[in-house]
Amino acid sequence: MKKIKLLIMTLAILLSIGGAFATRPHYDCTFSTQYFWNGSGYSPAGQFGVNFGCLSSANSCSYVLVNGVYTQCRVGTYASLNADGLPSKK
Repeated sequence: MKKIKLLIMTLAILLSIGGAFATRPHYDCTFSTQYFWNGSGYSPAGQFGVNFGCLSSANSCSYVLVNGVYTQCRVGTYASLNADGLPSKK
């Protein structure tokens, strides 16, 4: 009887873990329209590597709009790029 109970409990745990992974949201933010926080609101950032880049830091660089909520996409400090692909000087 204890073996059957152990088997049922193991299956229940495995099914709950599998269900959690199966129902998590799946989206690839790199192909979505990206936005950056300009201090008062979100503005379109453009294409990564062409119009903007992310410098190393622990800040949020760009966001995507998912179900009406801005969600972090890339990590770093937002840097607008000039025509040469280098950070713009402000």
